[in-house]
Amino acid sequence: MYDLVIVGGGPAALSAAFYAQNKRLDVMMVYEELGGKTNWNRGLNAATPRNGLPGNEMVDMLVLRTARKGRVIHDRVVSVQRRDDRFALATAQGAAVETRAVLVATGATPRRLEVPGVQHLLKQGLGYSLTTFAHQVEGCRVAVIGATPRSLRGVAEIMHSAQHLYVISAEPELPDLPFGEALRRAPNLEVLTGTAIRDVIGLDSAKSVVVECDGTIRHLPADRIFVDLGLIPNTGFLQALDVLDPDGFVVVDEVNATAVPGLYAAGDVTTGAFGEQVLIAIGDGARAAVSAYEYLLAGQLGALAPAQA
Repeated sequence: MYDLVIVGGGPAALSAAFYAQNKRLDVMMVYEELGGKTNWNRGLNAATPRNGLPGNEMVDMLVLRTARKGRVIHDRVVSVQRRDDRFALATAQGAAVETRAVLVATGATPRRLEVPGVQHLLKQGLGYSLTTFAHQVEGCRVAVIGATPRSLRGVAEIMHSAQHLYVISAEPELPDLPFGEALRRAPNLEVLTGTAIRDVIGLDSAKSVVVECDGTIRHLPADRIFVDLGLIPNTGFLQALDVLDPDGFVVVDEVNATAVPGLYAAGDVTTGAFGEQVLIAIGDGARAAVSAYEYLLAGQLGALAPAQA
């Protein structure tokens, strides 16, 4: 039986493994893909170097220091069950693992835009994380599809560097945010609510977005297109435990603990996630690992205490 099983292979999982290994815990990592989103978020253009994105060099270092030296199962976890003072995990390929504590860092998947022209333009001027690529839009015409709090924070970040901005939402109003009205007053920002996406145009790079509002079709010129329709957390394997919010994210407290003793979570899979940022995920994973270590240490000390007469 392991001390700690870390489910996931992205930045949060890697930093958690790094901390746990340094504390000499018996750790197992279970993941399908090492590096998580840093492998496919290489750049808004395919030619952008992977390490051009903030934090990716640290991820590469963590890969060398943890996953390639520690115990690993290349598989997908399909269930986690609590059994007395331990957990039982099962994987898609039939592996069964027992552990004293579990740390979930499986991330979340962006909701895809299902219109023509999107798939072949991915990484060719079209991406799913505005906050990640905010440094690549200076002087560009930018279309942001979806008005989530996360995407609007990204819009506020690039408002002064982009040439022109479109925020396109099918909803009738923008979310109620402190800076929402300030965005509407920006001279280079056009907000299109109640608007549907009909197509994304471009051959080898994004050129424009076709939208429809009240029966009127418009072609919006755009050099960069970002889609943010929300995230789908990768938490189907936790259904047997009462730790998910209505949207499927893991509910954690300020130290990344769930309501189930011994179960922790970090990164975009949690209710406390912020913006799909690699550096934030690394810190979140380390904090969750600290909490898991303290839980295990308390258990060890409790086992050494003399029995009550």
